[in-house]
Amino acid sequence: MFDQVSTDVPPPDELWAQGVVKAMMVPYLDDCSGHVLVDGGTLRTEDIGNGYWALRWVEGGRALLYGYDNDASDTHIQDLPVDLLAGGPAWLPWAWLQDLLVNEDYSVAFLRWWDGSWGGPPLPDHVDDGLAIILADGAERMDEFIDEDGSPSALAYQDLMRAVTAGNVELPVVEALLAALDVQDADPREALDVAARAGVTREEGLVELPAGDGEPSDRWVPVFYHDHLPTVTAMAEREGIEIVELPGSEPPTLKAPPRFCFNSTSGA
Repeated sequence: MFDQVSTDVPPPDELWAQGVVKAMMVPYLDDCSGHVLVDGGTLRTEDIGNGYWALRWVEGGRALLYGYDNDASDTHIQDLPVDLLAGGPAWLPWAWLQDLLVNEDYSVAFLRWWDGSWGGPPLPDHVDDGLAIILADGAERMDEFIDEDGSPSALAYQDLMRAVTAGNVELPVVEALLAALDVQDADPREALDVAARAGVTREEGLVELPAGDGEPSDRWVPVFYHDHLPTVTAMAEREGIEIVELPGSEPPTLKAPPRFCFNSTSGA
């Protein structure tokens, strides 16, 4: 019934390096292809109304990739809610992810986790979570600004990418790329401020989430899509259990057991 979700995704250090360099260059470039922001340990793209993807590191060299494509993501329009944490490994930061899913609601339609390779929740083969589409837009890349391989801009870009990956970004490597891009009268401190927020300078390290130690026994799935509310309530009534509402949620968000989801792995 289920297919593996697409794991044909670049490794997180590649996405991270490309995205951080792009975020560092945003103050200097006239770019209409999308924006990349780094804040509080999260790298996030905004693709001009089409959606976004975000990358967050977890201790132990692990990573989370999540987001939403406005046109392609259809995990939330199925007959039942989706459990994006189904089949997740013990090290997931379960409480942080629970808060993310509640606060972002249907704006998280795909989730992948990295621990040497990408994994994700099982989905039926007819359901597209939109990850491949939003990544293909390449909001994190600088293709339109970097010349062919071996050019000054390509060499300077690769040098900065390596510095980001190594976590040792300093002034000269930033100045070299700005010069190669022919950015006039630029203050490189703006780029260095972004690098510091990303934790890729010698003074600032990566901001990582602490790893979890196992799936909570009382884990629940937020149900906020209005079409799912009566269905989930009816399922609970048939089982003779009470479905509670998340306090203060408007419109109401129900706290449903994972087995009520269309991609439940219970009993599998």
